[in-house]
Amino acid sequence: MALSKLVRPPSESIMNSLKVAPITCASGKDLGVDGFNVLITIESALRGEVVYICSDGVVRDLSLAYSSYRPSEKFEESVRLLKEVVEEIKPRSTTIYLDSPVSCSGQIASRMRSLLGDLAEVTTSKRVDSDILKHEVVASSDSLIISRAKCVVDLPRRALERVGISPKPLFPFEGQILGLED
Repeated sequence: MALSKLVRPPSESIMNSLKVAPITCASGKDLGVDGFNVLITIESALRGEVVYICSDGVVRDLSLAYSSYRPSEKFEESVRLLKEVVEEIKPRSTTIYLDSPVSCSGQIASRMRSLLGDLAEVTTSKRVDSDILKHEVVASSDSLIISRAKCVVDLPRRALERVGISPKPLFPFEGQILGLED
């Protein structure tokens, strides 16, 4: 199950990687954020779990149970990092969507609102995928969302860079042909 999250079919990896843009591409644009997706990846890395640069170039964690998400002791730090990255990007508007079927999503949204202030709208939704795709730029590592989005930014990657955490590449020989190293 975890492997299918990290490695996508080659054609999907190529098509999705072409949609991933530098975070500065969200400057002045309408940004939609897949809240649990982004937050859980940042939290996982801050807790010391390995996060990976996947076959499509997007950073992902190995969490498989979004529906049972509970904020960890790294929740506030994760939201603070997310806030710093959004402040850096300066999008025209930012909406963070949390899946309403997730237990306590309303309380989590309320906590995020208090930590983010006026920087972003935080809302719960039964249709996060379709809601997020209405935005000019999206932040998500969900392969289905990426495949349908116009432009994607990797907020977790930038957040983790800010605290010196480097995601582990799945393909560590990037730029080299095996057996032909200098």
